[in-house]
Amino acid sequence: MKKLISIVLVLIIFISEITWLIPVDASAEEKEEIIVGKTYDLGEEDKYDISKGKDAYISASRFSIKGDMSEVSKYNGFDSFAVSSGNLALMINKEYCLDLYKNDDVKKWHIIDDKSKTVDSTKLTQNVGSGAIVVQTSRDGKSWITVDKETDIYNKWETINNRNKNGELYHAFYKTTNVQLTNGCYYRIVVAYKLQRELEPLKIGFVNVKKTEQKERIEIYQFYAYDPSVNRAELLDTKSMNVYRLGDVKRTDNEDGFKKSTDIETNDPHNDWTIGNFYISGYTKDLKDGDTPVFLKVPEDKVALWFVLEQELDKCNGNPDIQVNYTDSGSDVYFSTPKIEDFGRGALIIRRTDKRNQPERKIYTNYLEASATVGANTRVDLFEEGDYEVALDYQLHFDKPFVFGTTTPKVLSYRVFFKFKVRNGDISAFLRDIDTNRFITSGNVAPHGFYIDVAQSKYLYITYKREILSESLDGIILDTKEDEVALEGRYYTEEGIYTITVNNLATGSSVTKKVYVGDRDILLVHMKTGMPINEINERLAAGAYIDENGKLVDPTPIVEPEVEENNTDVLGEINTTESELAEQPSEVIGEQSAEDVEEQPVEEVEEQPTEEIEGQSVENVDGQPVEVQPTEEPEENKPSALPDESNNKSEEDERPGRKRNTSKVIGIISLLVVSVVYVLVQFKKRSKNKSAMNKGGK
Repeated sequence: MKKLISIVLVLIIFISEITWLIPVDASAEEKEEIIVGKTYDLGEEDKYDISKGKDAYISASRFSIKGDMSEVSKYNGFDSFAVSSGNLALMINKEYCLDLYKNDDVKKWHIIDDKSKTVDSTKLTQNVGSGAIVVQTSRDGKSWITVDKETDIYNKWETINNRNKNGELYHAFYKTTNVQLTNGCYYRIVVAYKLQRELEPLKIGFVNVKKTEQKERIEIYQFYAYDPSVNRAELLDTKSMNVYRLGDVKRTDNEDGFKKSTDIETNDPHNDWTIGNFYISGYTKDLKDGDTPVFLKVPEDKVALWFVLEQELDKCNGNPDIQVNYTDSGSDVYFSTPKIEDFGRGALIIRRTDKRNQPERKIYTNYLEASATVGANTRVDLFEEGDYEVALDYQLHFDKPFVFGTTTPKVLSYRVFFKFKVRNGDISAFLRDIDTNRFITSGNVAPHGFYIDVAQSKYLYITYKREILSESLDGIILDTKEDEVALEGRYYTEEGIYTITVNNLATGSSVTKKVYVGDRDILLVHMKTGMPINEINERLAAGAYIDENGKLVDPTPIVEPEVEENNTDVLGEINTTESELAEQPSEVIGEQSAEDVEEQPVEEVEEQPTEEIEGQSVENVDGQPVEVQPTEEPEENKPSALPDESNNKSEEDERPGRKRNTSKVIGIISLLVVSVVYVLVQFKKRSKNKSAMNKGGK
């Protein structure tokens, strides 16, 4: 049982360690949800008018949506999807109702070609054909704006889920946009097609007349989608210090390119008013790079672009003769766009260029009608680091007054254009151990190497210097082997001390971090203590050693025993004078005080033989050396002579002298034993120091 428990514990520890080595897929988890719709039948000439539809009581399931959906719920009666990242892809189930299109039994309902060009109130550029799909959006779930459409869908079945829209390959039938999800958006998809079946032929005389029945059918799918990370209750305070207005309107040639921008003249119908204003919010500080504003953000910031529509599209500047024109198609030569279908009432184009000079373009067609509300603050998008270029292209339809109350209609083209940059205002660069993937703090060790992780900060300038130990005339020193630009994600595994310097070019600030790759003891000490290499070498040469924790340990100093301090009861008493004994009656002699000895009868004091100390020099109480003279052979019943200033002592002083001689012998023997033990300990420590010095010099 104990063995089993041990194995389980080992496995748990092993798994917990290797999980750091397994790469984690940080990409969002994509989910798919079926959109359930309703089917309605209409008369054969109702032009797919939704208000005339009659419930066919057929559950429709032609569409599904894919994306990073964190929650599915209900919102104002609509199925609601919280999109945590990216956009939703609207996909068509190709098998749905395919039997209606390929049905060879003419007596059953089947899809036929329809030459009409209207679905509900939406005008199509081509015939409905085998079927049409209209995608609409709404800000309130009541008023719908068409944002996309497709015709003759069954004859485009092979590419229906890989459409190329305005130069962008969707890999879907339709994709939601950042603008829509940022503000929350209602969606309605209308599928329209005509059905026919043959009835019993009508017999007129001897002739059978073919008789058919037709009807229009529509499928309606609805849902709501939003970005849960956005506080949609947040309002833009245009008077805030951290709100920056961008863009001025210019006159352009025409819708074919919106090029050659010029200032608006006084006789221009667009003079002295704007269609709306763009603002940037959610930053900490703004700088200038030439004429281009740079917005600095910290991790808590969410840089956002807003648009405030200031005019009614059908009565600009309060004049019903000036309206925003609905443009069928157009292009923008600056952004090298293809022909933009369904250009609508203004197209918003945003291009982001990253640090690698890779551009990404987004086109929002019919922007003024579909995405903006008069007087409302509409959040366009949230921005991370990058260089941004923004243009709003639109046209005005102007009925210019002419003679006798007539007007001359004119269509004029305009453009709002601006640039800005977003940069991180902090220095988010981290060092990670290549073995564990854990963060390494400055001054630490990565035995096998490290790499640099800059998180989302892509505009940092990073350099590194690598130093190693080298032999020189001055001994072992640190020698610089590399001093160059560092690269995010690259593994640095060569042995040495790395000094990494991270610079934020936008703010001018920088940080420096150090890490050691390897296992050499001297460099470990240098990294942990900051002690210069030459000082480490000197201390190792002096007997210091490096322990298993990488700590430099100095040898224990050899202290010569001092006679006065260590043997006060032995040799120190040799120089004790008669007066000192009198002043210190309680001084311990052996295990008794002088007073105790004096109280004993003389005859009870045992005579002890004296010990000769010839040719030796000891210190007296004043610290001066005193030569000990040879003593005579002791006479019977006389105490041994002490090396004192006087040899004439009273009988009272002789009795303590005998006791002190006995104590001296014991003390000397004890000192010899202690000295031998001390020598053995010091010899063992010196051997250990020598071994550590050999290890530290690797």
